[in-house]
Amino acid sequence: MAAACVAAGVGDGTGVSRGWQVAALGGMAVWAAFFTVVTVRGGLGLPLVAADSALVALVMLGQARLVPVSMVVHETTWAIMLASTAIYVAQLALRPVAGLPLAAVVIAAYIAGVPVATSEIRILFVQAAVVSAMMWLLRRGGRRADAIVADRDRERQRAMVEATRRVDERHHRLQMHDSVLATLTMVASGAVQSGSPGLREGARRALEVMEECSAPPPVADAPLADLADGLERLVAQARPAVSVDLTVIGGPCIDVPAPVASAIIGSAREALRNVATHAGVRKASICAVRRGDSVKVDVVDRGSGFDPADVPDARRGIRYSIVERMAMVGGTATVRSRQGEGTVVTLRWTRG
Repeated sequence: MAAACVAAGVGDGTGVSRGWQVAALGGMAVWAAFFTVVTVRGGLGLPLVAADSALVALVMLGQARLVPVSMVVHETTWAIMLASTAIYVAQLALRPVAGLPLAAVVIAAYIAGVPVATSEIRILFVQAAVVSAMMWLLRRGGRRADAIVADRDRERQRAMVEATRRVDERHHRLQMHDSVLATLTMVASGAVQSGSPGLREGARRALEVMEECSAPPPVADAPLADLADGLERLVAQARPAVSVDLTVIGGPCIDVPAPVASAIIGSAREALRNVATHAGVRKASICAVRRGDSVKVDVVDRGSGFDPADVPDARRGIRYSIVERMAMVGGTATVRSRQGEGTVVTLRWTRG
């Protein structure tokens, strides 16, 4: 629009009405400003583009008063620029079913209003056809890209659901191992007397797990829990089967997400259970250390020890109740042990 106004102002004024030029191009300049504001705020819609094509078509019909014949003959008319712009806008903003009819209106108005025959009319037809075809190809490619992205999103969603299901299954296995199987093992081994408070508590926990078996909440945005307090309760619960010395460094409180605290405490509980069952000693120590965003908990005993490589696949306590439990919350667990030298279970978690 600006280029058309400049071209009209500096061009040959022979046979044209400057008053008509000022009125027509001034009105188009006002329209261009309005068009820009509306487009920035709400985008290009059919009513706006149709109005633009209609106004340009009206100007094209008045070419006899607005455009010198000499400029048309030499094919340097500003009117062709104005018509081309309207055609471009219609094809870029609308689908061919709407854009091509609007382009046809502008071309028909140009043909009807041009003062002399000119070959520039062919340019308008070529522009309308080429830009329309180009936009059709781009839109078709965009639809294909959207379909690919949608398929990828669905696949990602399926993978997330499957991962959640696996986490849920692992959590259920951990709960079953730590409660139901542990209680049955104590009964079968004769480690506890029938009717003892410890057995009743274990049986109660086992029933709760079998009834609920709920997956742990995600670590992200989970409420905080005091790990030090949880370890103190664990030490109290471990007696009299195991006497535990607890050391907390970086406390007295170690606030971590609740699922992380649950995973560390559950892993430490399993380590103490292994001490009571396999180590041949009744004494262990727990050292919890917080440094910045990292937490480390060591469960140490000076018992008989074992070779981790010799643990049969059927024994899943360390693998599921310790290593996998920590992995579920983004942590790690390592077990170091040698025959006759005791065992060290190290649990680590770092805030991501």
